[in-house]
Amino acid sequence: MLIKIIAVGSTKWDRLRRRWGISFLIGDDILFDTFGDPEVFLKNAGKLNVDFAKIRHVVISHDHWDHISGLWRVIDRYKNLSVYICPHVSHETKKKIASFGVRVVDVPFLSSIKENIFSTGEIRGAYAGEDIFEQALVIKFLKRLTVVVGCAHPGIVNIVDKVKEHFTKERICLVLGGLHLKDASRLQLDDTISALRARGVSQIAPMHCTGTQAVELIRKEYGIDFLEVGAGSAFEV
Repeated sequence: MLIKIIAVGSTKWDRLRRRWGISFLIGDDILFDTFGDPEVFLKNAGKLNVDFAKIRHVVISHDHWDHISGLWRVIDRYKNLSVYICPHVSHETKKKIASFGVRVVDVPFLSSIKENIFSTGEIRGAYAGEDIFEQALVIKFLKRLTVVVGCAHPGIVNIVDKVKEHFTKERICLVLGGLHLKDASRLQLDDTISALRARGVSQIAPMHCTGTQAVELIRKEYGIDFLEVGAGSAFEV
């Protein structure tokens, strides 16, 4: 399965310019998140020759602006698709998505998006002192799993544990996306990296909200199994 990184914002400067967020194309018909700047999202998609007419599934990890802003530009023009959201997404967001005439799918539990590609369903976490619900994507190839995350607000270790509960015979070969470790302490970072290793995560590609210190510690721990990726990167899993 080919994954293309359409857009990613990972630095403080990116955030100040609101070029923050993340977006992936999975195969040729699944979008996972849609970045925070619609113009950058569309421009980068053009450079990668993304054919939006082929998109059938849009999975939104959570409804923060940096993951959903490009969505409106897609569903304004293309209607033959389903948008997968967490049930706890705000009523206003659900209503707005539905107003474009696309199919809206609540995903409370592990659900199949298409053959060998799954949503974890919503997982509860916390952000700024409030509950937040987020879903991740799981790609299965033989006995190998790739876990694609938006921000990992529920905690990347917790997300990995949820995946392992459902996929008991497979191993997680790659974790890809924002790990939300930018404000974590050194002890928290060390514990998280050790926990991922203990759970058999063999490769990792951290970006977006992972944070500079976390990225460097992960790079040091994983060595050649640390994947250096960014906007425009494309690779098979």
